[in-house]
Amino acid sequence: MDAASNHIEQFYDQQGVLNVKAHFLFTAMAAVILSLFSNSVEAQNTAPGTRVVVVDIAVVMENNNKFKAKLEAIQSEIDTFDDTLDQKREEVKAKVEELRGYKAGSAAYTSLEQEIAQIQSDVSVQMQIKRKSVLMKESQVFYDSYAEVVEQIRTFSERNGIALVLNFDSKPIDPSSRESVLKGVNKDIVYQRSLNITSYIIKAINGGSAANVGTNPTTTGTR
Repeated sequence: MDAASNHIEQFYDQQGVLNVKAHFLFTAMAAVILSLFSNSVEAQNTAPGTRVVVVDIAVVMENNNKFKAKLEAIQSEIDTFDDTLDQKREEVKAKVEELRGYKAGSAAYTSLEQEIAQIQSDVSVQMQIKRKSVLMKESQVFYDSYAEVVEQIRTFSERNGIALVLNFDSKPIDPSSRESVLKGVNKDIVYQRSLNITSYIIKAINGGSAANVGTNPTTTGTR
């Protein structure tokens, strides 16, 4: 026991009853301070919006089953249209062969030539219309799917007290690819540890639940 402790002990021994009162006073003060400190820590731990996490939106979209199904439906529509174009091409090809059997400038030749030109014109217009339609559908699919992903991220974040979600690229840099290296060098997020919520959002977007997670969400990549 050091000198300071001895002086304190002697002081309280001399005070008698005051020693007991002081003991209870210090005990009470310590309890109050401890209580205030505990409440402060608890408030800090439970305060909403105190965490920052990352998510790879590209990976989420690549693994979004509904998104992929919608794109496949559009691709199926394109394939069906391509089949129709193939039929038109064969039709034009056959008519061109037939045209060779007529004398240039004859009524039959001119009539068939106009018919071929009309088919080609119609096909060109149909292609432009279809292209515009497909682009609009794709745009809507991308928008709707992205909006749904953002909503899942919002729900997940609110449940877990997350204030900021940053989009990042989790793919490793390929040193043999100049494009990959340049892309990697320009990444906004250079490093993160156990902050990647991509797997949780993929699960939620595919019909799972964006459940609460612990302090450190499992990472699907530390880049």
